[in-house]
Amino acid sequence: MSLRMSFLGCLLVASTILVLQVQANVETNEVDQPDTYMLQGVHVYPNDRQCVLVGGLCVKTDDCIEPTSNKGLCPSSAGLGVECCYELPVRPAPCAEHLGQCKDRCHQRLLRPGTDCENGQVCCVLI
Repeated sequence: MSLRMSFLGCLLVASTILVLQVQANVETNEVDQPDTYMLQGVHVYPNDRQCVLVGGLCVKTDDCIEPTSNKGLCPSSAGLGVECCYELPVRPAPCAEHLGQCKDRCHQRLLRPGTDCENGQVCCVLI
C-alpha cells in the first residue's frame, strides 16, 4: 500500500470519528455535546471574552446567584439561556468539582457538599 493510500485511509477514519462524536438536533440545530464543564454542581459554558474580562463565568441564568449588570456577555451560548455570572450556588457534586479533596477533617469555611467522600471523610476545598 502506498503512502498516499495510507494517508487517505487515516484521514477517512479520523473524519468518520469526528462526525460520529458530535451530532446536532435537526430541529433546533443545537449540538448534543456542548463544550461545558461542571463546577460546584453547575454547568459552565464556554466563557466568552466579554464575560472573562469582568471576572465572570457563563452559566444558565437559573444557576446564578449574582449576575453581572450587563446582559449579553456570553453571546456564543445566549440561545441556551446563558448569562455572565459572578457567583454560583454551592450544590452537591463530586469533590473535584468543588476544587477540593476528601479529607478526614477540614476547617468549617472550607467544607463543601462532596458526593463522593467515603468513610467519614469530608470534601475540603484546596487552597
